Amino acid sequence: PYTSGGAYINKMSDHCGDCEFDPKKRVGDDACPFTAGYWAFTHRHRDMLARNNRTRRAVSSMDRLGDLEAVLEQESARDRF
Repeated sequence: PYTSGGAYINKMSDHCGDCEFDPKKRVGDDACPFTAGYWAFTHRHRDMLARNNRTRRAVSSMDRLGDLEAVLEQESARDRF
């Protein structure tokens, strides 16, 4: 299994070209659901991910996000993708 945010998907593929969402944004009407969803997933599975050497960095990065609460609130209310 693999997870990634919108910026990585944008960098490694051509899927973001015509998309209405901004892969660099986590919060807002035009925030990429992959970017915000990545952080919501990381938060939800924090304990498991923190125990793994390869995924520990994602948890550490998440802990530095200043807008994490806003991201989590937005993702819990998301009604479209």
